[in-house]
Amino acid sequence: MEPVKVGLLGLGTVGGGTVNVLMRNAEEIARRAGRGIQITHAAAREYNAASIPEIGRINVCNDAFAVVDNP
Repeated sequence: MEPVKVGLLGLGTVGGGTVNVLMRNAEEIARRAGRGIQITHAAAREYNAASIPEIGRINVCNDAFAVVDNP
């Protein structure tokens, strides 16, 4: 089954923490939900890539509408 694709608005304390929690618990989430979660896009005015190691697999931009408009 296809994973649920997720876009995030913001990569600060809450958004960055969300990325970390979703990535760290990906297997458990997939097991319980029957589908995985794939974070595909994120919008942030500023972010520290070093504090979010998983960010390399996510398309990051500074336009929230680009995330919202992406299917």
